[in-house]
Amino acid sequence: MSRKKDQAGTFELLTRLPQQIVSLAKIEYENAKREIVSKAKKAGIGAGAILIALFFVFFMLEALVIAAIAALALVWPWWLAALVVAAGLLVLAALAILAGVALIKRGNPVPEETLERVGDDISAISEVRINADSPAPRHAGSQMPRVGEEGNWR
Repeated sequence: MSRKKDQAGTFELLTRLPQQIVSLAKIEYENAKREIVSKAKKAGIGAGAILIALFFVFFMLEALVIAAIAALALVWPWWLAALVVAAGLLVLAALAILAGVALIKRGNPVPEETLERVGDDISAISEVRINADSPAPRHAGSQMPRVGEEGNWR
């Protein structure tokens, strides 16, 4: 089996390897940045929509609070009705805060796809290293030592 003239030899390929690893690391870094920015944009748009909705919900809740106080004032004194409604709103606010904290903790902007690709790259490099450690068949008339023989880089 002979090599074509336009194909790179083993030593040429080995000299390119460090540059290609650096290039791969730079590309994966850029992919991670792009993925984080994309997720952050989506989260920002979602937060903006929620903020607009909360603006309208605030005024709706204000009207409901006034209606609840007025309804309870028919049976209790107005000050007691206002106090009971305020306590109920405090409980609802505490539940909303707990839910918000739980959602923020779950929304970790980790670039999972990029990390998975980097893991695949590391596995591939490890596989190349393992394959390089196994003895290579000698070609007839070849003067190059096998891996592990004296005179090799190891």
